[in-house]
Amino acid sequence: MSVRWMPPVFAGVAALVLASGTAVAQDRDDSPHGILPPELDCSACHTAVAWQPARDTMEFRHGDRSGFLLTGAHVDEACSSCHTDLRLDGPDVGPDDCAACHTDVHEGDMSDECAACHVTASFSRVSGETIHDRTSFPLTGAHLQITCESCHVDETGGVFSSLETDCVACHEVDYRGARRVDHVANDYPTDCTQCHSTVAWVDAPLFDHAITGFALLGAHDGITCASCHAENGGLLFPEPATQDDCVACHQADYDGEHAGSGFPTTCTSCHSVSTWEDPDFDHTITGFALLGAHDGITCASCHAENGVLLFPPPATQDDCVACHQADYDGEHAGSGFPTTCTSCHSIDTWEGADINHDAQYFRIYSGPHRNEWNTCSDCHTVPTDFGLFTCLSCHEHTKSRTDNDHSEVSGYVYESGQCYACHADE
Repeated sequence: MSVRWMPPVFAGVAALVLASGTAVAQDRDDSPHGILPPELDCSACHTAVAWQPARDTMEFRHGDRSGFLLTGAHVDEACSSCHTDLRLDGPDVGPDDCAACHTDVHEGDMSDECAACHVTASFSRVSGETIHDRTSFPLTGAHLQITCESCHVDETGGVFSSLETDCVACHEVDYRGARRVDHVANDYPTDCTQCHSTVAWVDAPLFDHAITGFALLGAHDGITCASCHAENGGLLFPEPATQDDCVACHQADYDGEHAGSGFPTTCTSCHSVSTWEDPDFDHTITGFALLGAHDGITCASCHAENGVLLFPPPATQDDCVACHQADYDGEHAGSGFPTTCTSCHSIDTWEGADINHDAQYFRIYSGPHRNEWNTCSDCHTVPTDFGLFTCLSCHEHTKSRTDNDHSEVSGYVYESGQCYACHADE
């Protein structure tokens, strides 16, 4: 409704009129509040006693009438904070026109939409983490633990203008004062993220050591910089010529294990980059491959600590007796057995020897012998009696005219080796 303004002298009359419900002329637009919605009842804000003061609790709902809903701190503000005179039909601003009332302390350096960062409850109630997530510099690691003023040192009244995002822009003092490795002398890049993370400076976990020509592989990957480098970044050992130049740093380890052994200094020929233990040495390069049961024994079974053999070096791969002389003597001493152990034994085990009896000049697997003799003891009655066994050891031969008379046998020679010439299947 349009309300006609009246001097205070008429206030009492107006109050009586309002109280009695008598209609007030509504055809004039001379209200001090300006043009208000016609359906607005004066009693929503005023009392029947007087125009002033207005009601403590007004029934006027700002959002319903003006399109600007009061929330947060706006609810507790006095009307005069925004309405600087009696006119209530202005200012003509919307709920997002914050700059109409509030000075932009960011001086246009931030978003035009205040609500993107602020809430009506308080300007200072902002989430730095959330705001930074929308920028090219999201906060991670240790940056989440520091105050805004730690970086925005020139902040005045909440300005928080944009800053350079390069690490060195804030950490130049750290870069120049690095004690463990002199970054300036070593001409390290100022892009700190190539080596460091935002969690901590210590030990530069992101540093790609491969760019030095020596990648940190295996056990090297878990050691600290100080294990190989002095505080100024210099090496504590001679610089490796290649990735596999282990002895450059591990000369003391080599000397302690292999001094005087003649072992090569190419450690990777036997060891891995993960551990010194359980070396994977290709024994074939010595001329003696570890086959069969040899493959499962320890180095100490044949070598002293300095790598020297505990036995005479084998002449060939099958020169078993060079190392197993004691085994041979214990089993075959005085038997006349050959020292070519592989004629009967395998490289997997001594047990279950498969003797080639034909090679011993007595073919027990031919003729009637096939089923007569099954075990060694059938002929070798004494365990150590493994001498030369011939046909004549069992069969008597004479030159008389008996069944065993061979005097008329053409070309007969009285030697066991000739028996099979005539008795091939016996």
